Amino acid sequence: MKQKIASNYKGFTLVELIVTLAIAAILMAVAAPNFSNMLQDNRITAHANQFIAALTYARSEAVKRSAAIDVVATNATGSDEWGGGWRVTVNGGADLKIFSALEGTSTLDSDRNFSAFQYLPNGRASVTDTFTLCDGRSGEAGRRLTITTSGRIAITNVSLNCS
Repeated sequence: MKQKIASNYKGFTLVELIVTLAIAAILMAVAAPNFSNMLQDNRITAHANQFIAALTYARSEAVKRSAAIDVVATNATGSDEWGGGWRVTVNGGADLKIFSALEGTSTLDSDRNFSAFQYLPNGRASVTDTFTLCDGRSGEAGRRLTITTSGRIAITNVSLNCS
């Protein structure tokens, strides 16, 4: 009596598995640089949002408390006035919120080299300034954050030579 061998095998052969893995490796090699750029773009957006949130908080506290509120850079190094973090304080008093340093190679510079400014009780800023937010990539998209004397913040996506 002959044994019947099943012809409906399930699974992959070794050759099929190697070809599939080779195709997956090629696709990953193509996608990895784009994924890295996407992560850096998201990081710079998060940093911009963090700084805007701090400024908005300071402005609202100034109006709410009817008192001047300071925004002060901490750990300023060289031209990177704000990359080391910043804090929001009641004028000459206690800290309301402390913000940590920017992660990675990001820098946040004041165009007018200010390391502190103030929101007045009416919500207006004591100075006008533009901040440049960059990361380690040169010629890539950065952000410009502009504070007007009215206290409002405008953000602009720009291509900057940040190196």
